[in-house]
Amino acid sequence: MLPASPGMPRIHYYVHGRGRGHATRARAVITRLLHAGFDVLAFAGRDALPLLRDHVPARPVRSLLPGSGPAALPLLASRVREATHALRSDPAALVISDGDLPGVLAARARRLPVIAVGHGLVFYCCARPPALPADRWRREALKAGLSTLGAHRRVAVGFVPLPVRRGRLARPALELRPATSRTPDGPLLCYFRDGAPRALLERLGALDLPVILFAPRDPAVPGITHEPPSRARFLEVQRRARAVVATAGSQLMSECVARGTPLLALHDPGDDEQALNVAMLRHAGLGDGCPLPQLDDDRLRRFLRRPPAPPPAWSAPDVATVVLEEARDLLRGRP
Repeated sequence: MLPASPGMPRIHYYVHGRGRGHATRARAVITRLLHAGFDVLAFAGRDALPLLRDHVPARPVRSLLPGSGPAALPLLASRVREATHALRSDPAALVISDGDLPGVLAARARRLPVIAVGHGLVFYCCARPPALPADRWRREALKAGLSTLGAHRRVAVGFVPLPVRRGRLARPALELRPATSRTPDGPLLCYFRDGAPRALLERLGALDLPVILFAPRDPAVPGITHEPPSRARFLEVQRRARAVVATAGSQLMSECVARGTPLLALHDPGDDEQALNVAMLRHAGLGDGCPLPQLDDDRLRRFLRRPPAPPPAWSAPDVATVVLEEARDLLRGRP
């Protein structure tokens, strides 16, 4: 854990807690802020906390999750009160939010500058490619705009180049250590944010190749080697994986695109964001994907025969660099 430099501004950094992508991105940004001397205190939701608490001082918070229904408004009000109290008792000069609306609202109530970061902001900040579904894009743009309401700066994080309409577009900051050459004997790496149907796991386990599944619980499926969640171990396996089958979260997709690892990205039919991620992946020719119920044996076999796609030529700065620049600008009083 890097110490802050004496006298440097304190930053409250809020991280959404569904899945591990928000926390993986936040780790990279927080590392850059700490190296620049800033003092950072993180507030992390359920899945994010384990990835951050050994990296930076971190406090647990309850994230607002999709499908919360009537419980969402009381939780939002409670979280805003908690965040406002945290700013009074432990003052900060700046708030950064990766997918956490209460942190943004509390900062605005205290008249503090706010930076919103996230992949969902791609749909709010960037122009839609004509081939992508307009209704899904509009819904995600509205969601991203509302969840960052009041932010002074917005940093969208994407894995393909897109025209920017507002804010800034950045590449992910990736932990791409020296790669081990993939071979036909490399494992098939699997990760499913919300778990996977047993029928899919049995289909993967029946493949004539090693399959490694990262998941909190061992599904005890023949042919599948289970590994508990571990960022270091995940990266180790990813470097030598022959291919990845996973849910269509942006962070893992970004890592596969940057490394040229073949990716089959799956999503729930009703998940707009992940459906758009797959559409962008396929539109750019960088991988394949489909709604999970549509995955059949023929598609799986075609994917496994598919050669890796070269990473896109893209000179955009990484998200850690962009957030550091925006933080310095805001703390200097620039509009």
